[in-house]
Amino acid sequence: MTPDARDGQLGELIHGRRVVLDRITDEAHAAGSGALLLIGSLGRGGGDAFSDLDLIIVPGPAFTGLDLARLFGDKVLLQIEVPRNAPEGGSFHTACLDVAGTVLWVDAITWPSATVAIPADATAVYDNHNLPHSPLAFIALPDRHRNPEATGHPPTDATSLLRIAVAAKYLARNDGGRLVDKLPEADGVGLDAIPALLRQMLGEIDDSALARAVSCTGALVDLAAANARNSR
Repeated sequence: MTPDARDGQLGELIHGRRVVLDRITDEAHAAGSGALLLIGSLGRGGGDAFSDLDLIIVPGPAFTGLDLARLFGDKVLLQIEVPRNAPEGGSFHTACLDVAGTVLWVDAITWPSATVAIPADATAVYDNHNLPHSPLAFIALPDRHRNPEATGHPPTDATSLLRIAVAAKYLARNDGGRLVDKLPEADGVGLDAIPALLRQMLGEIDDSALARAVSCTGALVDLAAANARNSR
């Protein structure tokens, strides 16, 4: 991949993520959400082209729900529900979208207004509830409000694609330590060999329903590898 091609695709990924956020914001308003919070690295005012989109949706009294599959159609490559990651009375869905020929993962947490607060490291996209502000960062808040009986999501090809995409993000940043934390299979593998490992893992996914997700995740790996080489 040439530097110009890399930079062009990075720009398209950033623009595409902004379009996704704007569409979700409009849809959440229309569906009766009283607040929408941006968390993660973007919520902290940081992030880069490889950052995911992490959101907290706070329902209003007439909230009708947010259906990403209806909103984005065939751009949604797969969705995963993880009840264990949700606050009690809420939900946690993550969706993989085709953006700029690669993938953007969108975490959408629905959190009841009775228990939600704006994390110290979050940004309110809008807040009609006048929510309280917490001194705690987001990572500490869900543990206070989880349903102890909620289950996680079993390992599947879909969760493998998520793990590969997260690993690609850390590859792009040359962050071998966090990459291994998220993908233990990479322990002892040099950064130069990580792209081949990720492509091997992609090659082991043979579910035809995930073919586009595999292809777009492969494109993300290629982009991350090009970015990593440029950053060294």
